[in-house]
Amino acid sequence: MNLPAKLIAGLGASSLAGAMVAAVVLAITFTADSRSARGASHDHAGAFSMCVAASAASQPSFYSDMTEVNSRMHEAMEIVPSGDVDHDFVRMMIPHHQGAMDMALVLLKYGRDERLKRLAQSIVVEQGQEIAYLHTLFGSSPAEASTLHHSADQ
Repeated sequence: MNLPAKLIAGLGASSLAGAMVAAVVLAITFTADSRSARGASHDHAGAFSMCVAASAASQPSFYSDMTEVNSRMHEAMEIVPSGDVDHDFVRMMIPHHQGAMDMALVLLKYGRDERLKRLAQSIVVEQGQEIAYLHTLFGSSPAEASTLHHSADQ
């Protein structure tokens, strides 16, 4: 197989894996949001309740770390709309991508499956590159974007 074909095959596999991770995150978010809509408290820990029940004895720190990462990501994604959808998209996508990186780092800390650990490593690299590109499009450094995010929320 020539290099372009290998690259396309690799990107396809990477995209499929990314789509699967996104589907899991969306499922967790949907579960938490639907609990909130029914009047239940909106805590992200509830989204992991099935996982915690199944594996609490073996790896309780993984779930608490993931819950913390998920909460931090969702909090950072809640912005006050500026009226500029492109600007707001970037302001939400940066913490979303950072959350993916943080989740991957948690897997690297606790995971045992080498295939998933390689995927997690690629997520860290690729999402980091996308964050850098978003900062380029946004016209700011990471520190400036963080300041703008927080000042817009106040």
